[in-house]
Amino acid sequence: MDELDKKILLYLFRDGRISIRSLASLLNLTPPTVLYRIKNLEKEEILEGFQLLVDPNFYGKYYSFIAFKNLMDMDDKWVFLKFKCVEWLNVYGIVGGSNAEIEDRISFMRKTLGEPVMQYTPLQQPLPPKELDIKIVKALQEDPRASTAEISKKLGIDSKIVIKRLKIMKNRGYISVIPKINIPKSGMSVFSMFSKRVPEIRAILSPCRVLEIVDKNNVGIEVCLTENIENVRNYVRAVREKDKEADVMIIYDINTKGIVE
Repeated sequence: MDELDKKILLYLFRDGRISIRSLASLLNLTPPTVLYRIKNLEKEEILEGFQLLVDPNFYGKYYSFIAFKNLMDMDDKWVFLKFKCVEWLNVYGIVGGSNAEIEDRISFMRKTLGEPVMQYTPLQQPLPPKELDIKIVKALQEDPRASTAEISKKLGIDSKIVIKRLKIMKNRGYISVIPKINIPKSGMSVFSMFSKRVPEIRAILSPCRVLEIVDKNNVGIEVCLTENIENVRNYVRAVREKDKEADVMIIYDINTKGIVE
């Protein structure tokens, strides 16, 4: 892993569907060089593939984040996101048809994992699912880097419509494609910050931010990727000058599932 490899991973985290040509342009490299480096990252088992993250509100569901000490782990079909953290925590994103169903699922988790350390349920307005968008997202779930032409052919939909719908869903924060990487092996640092004052810290984290989940009250989670732990310290220090109560977690593994029940 050199600095160029790290930049490739950073750009892939920001947009997991970026084309090789666009990536080459950003890095001032030739497309074959970028492709070779990506293949090498895969060969070294640093880049393990790509995964789709979908906002559950997009398909009519509610969600909540909850953290437990990671003395034990668990999974279920309604866990759409999981961060494994250095601080002996696992953070789970869980989905439900209502806030009451989410609370039932948290009670179920307590039986295995004990009492939660943290819970955050954003202010939400689930949307009625659009059949066309759901079809496109499910095609992406099968292959997160599928081209618009491949999706168009698979679904029998005009490619211009696919391009338009993907752009709308991405710009509204409904979907994100991110790489699945072996974070410890990469030598990079991934961290999240939970803040009740996201607009005040957004600019500080802009250079490293790869994912943002924020509600209408400006409460949310910022996920960042940077080259080393010293950079993490500098970002955390700067954020806490604006929000002394911001919580930080160092992440060593991220798993997402796309659309879940």
